Amino acid sequence: PIAPKKKNSPLLCSLSLSHLSFFCKMGNAQSQEGGENNGGGGQGQSSQLHISPRDSLEDKMESLVIVPDVIVTREELMRYTGGGTNHSQEKRIYLCCKGIVYDVTAAKDFYGPEGPYANFAGRDASRALALMSLKIEDVENTDLSDLDDEQLSVLNDWERKFKSKYKIVGRYQA
Repeated sequence: PIAPKKKNSPLLCSLSLSHLSFFCKMGNAQSQEGGENNGGGGQGQSSQLHISPRDSLEDKMESLVIVPDVIVTREELMRYTGGGTNHSQEKRIYLCCKGIVYDVTAAKDFYGPEGPYANFAGRDASRALALMSLKIEDVENTDLSDLDDEQLSVLNDWERKFKSKYKIVGRYQA
């Protein structure tokens, strides 16, 4: 029999963050010693991750978000709009931003059936978020190829907000 996996304890998580911070600092110090003072045109540069002093650890931790190995299809996502009956799974509210599905049920006043962002519930809202649009045609259009840098920056801001506030359900597959 396989033993059940134990959840990470808060102590283990804080140790991990401390270790990451330490190794980032070590990598920084080594790359500054080995890479810039060599004069060898790139020879001797450290192969470790270089984090510039102006980058915060919090910025680097954003990319370490763990996404469950769950695929959510368009049909599945559309069931989670918050309009279900009592005791049903569909009473939860999911939305997709940049290929990641979030459970935003905690913000049902915003994303629920009566909320101002109800059009986002059960859908890939990436384009509408980037355009800061509530129009249904922007929610239904999932093409991001024509967005400019400013719109992509707005979308990245939304992604950071969702990652920091809501549980990740899985990856979206249209």
